[in-house]
Amino acid sequence: MRVLMCVIAVLVLMAVPAQQAGAAAQFTLWPAQFAYGTPSGDFVWNSTMFGLRFDEPLGPFVGLQTNLRYGPAANLTFPGSTLAGYYGNTWLADSAIHVGLRTGPVGFGAFGGYGGLFFNAKGPSAPDNVVLRSLASRLGVEATVATSGGLTLRGTYAWITSLTANADFSITPNPPQSFSGNGSGSDYEILLQYSPVPLTTVFAGYRGGSSQISWSVGPTSNSTFQGYLVGVELHF
Repeated sequence: MRVLMCVIAVLVLMAVPAQQAGAAAQFTLWPAQFAYGTPSGDFVWNSTMFGLRFDEPLGPFVGLQTNLRYGPAANLTFPGSTLAGYYGNTWLADSAIHVGLRTGPVGFGAFGGYGGLFFNAKGPSAPDNVVLRSLASRLGVEATVATSGGLTLRGTYAWITSLTANADFSITPNPPQSFSGNGSGSDYEILLQYSPVPLTTVFAGYRGGSSQISWSVGPTSNSTFQGYLVGVELHF
């Protein structure tokens, strides 16, 4: 019994808030491929996303994370045929409350928030337009493992719930179409991190996800995103 109490005491003393360094800003570069399924076919495009994330501590173990990613759209196809002359952009935004705890080299966390994807593109003629949206709640878990060589492996997994989707597009010579639906899905991120100097972390990894949308008219479709990413995080 005495040994067990000693072990518990050591763990309590070693457990420190996951955000003890204070606030942080993270910058990422993420060349990603997106596919957004609709009852009329899949919109597929590439976007080199520039990301900015702020981590603001709200308490010893609690923080607010706000993500914003933006990238111009390229190589838009529908369905499988290039939409020549179309130009647009992709926005990803979400905000979440994060709760984390670290015991020695291992850290655990959980988060919950809300956000989504916004895509719009204009075509070569005035009526040509594509607007895609999906908004959802996100509940996730996170784990980090630090190695003796100064590297840290971090993984996150999130469940996408209560997803609402809209697809509105007019592509000449077809008549305008508008769809709405609901769905769910998941996303994940795996990163390898290294801190070359104090309060600075560089990282590289992979991010992907998928969702299934049941449209009010037409069949259920799949939407995906994926791509490698690199970035830097500054603590202050």
